Amino acid sequence: MKAAYLADYGRSAFTRAHPRKPEVDAWSEQRGDALLGQLIDALLERRGVDAAAIEDFSIGCALPVKEQWSFGGRYPHWLSQRLAAAGQACPSRQIDQQCGSGLAALRSSVREVQVGAIDVGLAGGFENMSRVPMGPSLFNEGVLTVPNALQHTSWLELNVAMNMGLTAERLATESNITREAMDAFAQRSHQRAADAEASGWFDGERFTLTTPTHERVEHDTNIRADTTLERLAELSPAFVEGGQITAGNSSPLTSGASAALLMSETALSQHNLSPLARVVDIVDCGVAPERMGAGAALAISRALFKAGLKVDDIDLWEINEAFSAVPLYAMTTLGIESERVNVCGGALALGHPLGATGIRLAGTLARLLQHHQGRYGCAAACIGGGQGIALILERC
Repeated sequence: MKAAYLADYGRSAFTRAHPRKPEVDAWSEQRGDALLGQLIDALLERRGVDAAAIEDFSIGCALPVKEQWSFGGRYPHWLSQRLAAAGQACPSRQIDQQCGSGLAALRSSVREVQVGAIDVGLAGGFENMSRVPMGPSLFNEGVLTVPNALQHTSWLELNVAMNMGLTAERLATESNITREAMDAFAQRSHQRAADAEASGWFDGERFTLTTPTHERVEHDTNIRADTTLERLAELSPAFVEGGQITAGNSSPLTSGASAALLMSETALSQHNLSPLARVVDIVDCGVAPERMGAGAALAISRALFKAGLKVDDIDLWEINEAFSAVPLYAMTTLGIESERVNVCGGALALGHPLGATGIRLAGTLARLLQHHQGRYGCAAACIGGGQGIALILERC
């Protein structure tokens, strides 16, 4: 197969979403697909790439319902001024693999490059969780449903499998991950993200974009630099009485978009670009639905095996912090050093706009490999419904 490279990456600011209080979310008046379109324009302009060069476009979205249904990925194509101006020849698709949707979209473009079908691909992801909230509200509206055939399935604990908080409770209990450890990991995430923000690190990947009323949105709004263990310890369990999973050690509802430009060696030469990283492989897997948080660790194991690498070969890790329990489980199970995981914080502090997160993980990882002069990096996420996905990058 041909080599596929991550030529560039960017994202919007990630904002705190609140379906009942839209005023707290700077993106509450902006459709998620329109935000992605605006981001794509900024990314292509920064790299000086003509939109007509884009041969394939994949979009990740975990909740492709209501206004987030994108007509096979065509709406963001039309909402991007550059892609629309370049014509309609570029094919597109929308991919729902829940929290792995962004990485799945990136994988789609990567595979097209690797088999020689294209030289330039674009992968994006978005979620506006104020406008299209996840979970109970969509079930109550009948927008999301569980097939009747699954209602009385003996092997599936449906009440747990459909509630991500309960799956995190299950994983923490079965793996002896304590509330104290999860809260400490959450505090660390906020501290690291706050330090990275103060140093200007995120300015290298975060574009300043505008709302429909032309207000500029520049900063992530979930980071809490003043988070303490004492404050986290005061929070009540969020999903079950007497439980360990709280709002503090869970990722918040978030709105945002991300995008990545993928190229072959030929395209890099034609556009005179230096890539961030080479994509070594992307691997996904399935796990028991009620233990979905274990999916990241299993996907990492499979990705390492396919690449012929060991845990010690990986210099930096980006493991999605859907809940503290997810990276803690992966670190304990695989023997990963804490200091190499999520060095600029993760979703507990930055937020988790579901469809956008995977590309953020990959892009942030590639930038960190460049900054720290590491060779290999791995990004991974657990996936609702009982899956996991992992990506391995090599610094160019």
